[in-house]
Amino acid sequence: MKFKLPNLFLIVSFSLLTQVIAANVWLFPKDELLVKKIEYLSHLTLSSIDTTSYPISISNLEEDSHPEIFDLININFTYNNKFSIDYSNEINPFREIYDEGKDKKSVSVEKQFNFDKSYIPEFDAKINLTKNFSPSLQKKISLDGTYFSVVWPNIVLGVGFVERWWGPSHDNSLILSNYSYAQPGLYLKSLSPLKLNNFLSFIGKINYAFFFNRLENHRSIKNTNLIGTRITLQPTSNLTLGFSRVTMFGGKDRPDSFEDFLNNFFRLNRSKDGLDLSNELAGYDLKYNFKFRDLLFSSYFQLIGEDEIRFTPSTKIITVGNEIIYLQNGLLRSFGIEYSNTIGDFGDRYGVAYEHSTYNSGYRYKKLPLGAFIDNDSTFLKFTSNFELTEDVSANFSVFKGRLNKDKVGTNNIWGINNLEDYEGLKFKIFYSFKKNFSLENGILVLSDELFFNSQVLEKVTLNLKLNYNF
Repeated sequence: MKFKLPNLFLIVSFSLLTQVIAANVWLFPKDELLVKKIEYLSHLTLSSIDTTSYPISISNLEEDSHPEIFDLININFTYNNKFSIDYSNEINPFREIYDEGKDKKSVSVEKQFNFDKSYIPEFDAKINLTKNFSPSLQKKISLDGTYFSVVWPNIVLGVGFVERWWGPSHDNSLILSNYSYAQPGLYLKSLSPLKLNNFLSFIGKINYAFFFNRLENHRSIKNTNLIGTRITLQPTSNLTLGFSRVTMFGGKDRPDSFEDFLNNFFRLNRSKDGLDLSNELAGYDLKYNFKFRDLLFSSYFQLIGEDEIRFTPSTKIITVGNEIIYLQNGLLRSFGIEYSNTIGDFGDRYGVAYEHSTYNSGYRYKKLPLGAFIDNDSTFLKFTSNFELTEDVSANFSVFKGRLNKDKVGTNNIWGINNLEDYEGLKFKIFYSFKKNFSLENGILVLSDELFFNSQVLEKVTLNLKLNYNF
């Protein structure tokens, strides 16, 4: 009997329900505010975690001795099991790393499964089932966040629809973000950082991640493969260096053998019978933290090349930012500013980033960017602040300005050909938690004018309301 992949995930996940005994947690992009606080506390112990590669494993925190860190993790676990109702009058096109909603109207259920540590190897699973009710959406049923993994001894091998965010930015991760829907695939990553001894000890902690995903049927080349690799180095507790590479290859009527995969992965042969085997994005990022009195300062940048020359990125796009984090009476405060430019070589080359002559649906999935939400040929400047008002109430406020699809051409760009030269807006979001079981998210997005988004005209004001029941 032949099973479709989503059906297989459901069968496996529900069959494990009765065997769950213990608790373990992965921190996903939507947990960014929690990670900000963990990053601040762990910095006190000089054992800062890698916050540039989501999802983050709880095992990355085991060296931290600050007791509040594990209290935070336990609190977070309650939010990994929930039922949610989400409503918006418009699709929110301006999403940050911790925004979950991709849809107008939806209901979802999320359940984490974990196993007794006596199991060798260890197992971990999660199911996240979302039903979308908006007629304009690409996905009516979403399994984003659903996975099943095996851990042994320090390697995580899994299958599922995993949301990722690669890079230090909060708005526009240039190479891989959670802006689009998660794709089905296989993945392998380190559970906790590796450490080298002797003369290589200066490299510090090493984290790595690899995935092999499959893109959708409704694109110029059906069933294109998407391969990603990332390595991060932490020579000191202050510095994180990241190196990422994502490749599109294969698909219908394209070279798609195991040999082609090896040639692509190891760069042995980039063409076959006169055909360019792949569309590649690669680059590096840096994040540096330093503490002054009670303030944690973070400076970061990410540079990605649409292609390469002599193993260095070419046709470059960039994100830079700065952030201040501090705790006041145990409550988080943060202020940040971030700038992104997806015009090739900072304004000299239009229509190159996220596009390809062969894979001409571009670097997108279900018509949404796999990288920066502003898509190509755009600029974006944003100031944002986060406040925990009490243990149960937090708020986010941001103002932004930029240009979308500046050259006003290209059929793939999600923003279409807008009439606006410049756009600006503001966003406010507040989160309430009631008795640790119920929580409410309320948000408003105000734009200076109407925008075209994926061939839809969006209103100036977007209202969002989300109710969560945690179990």
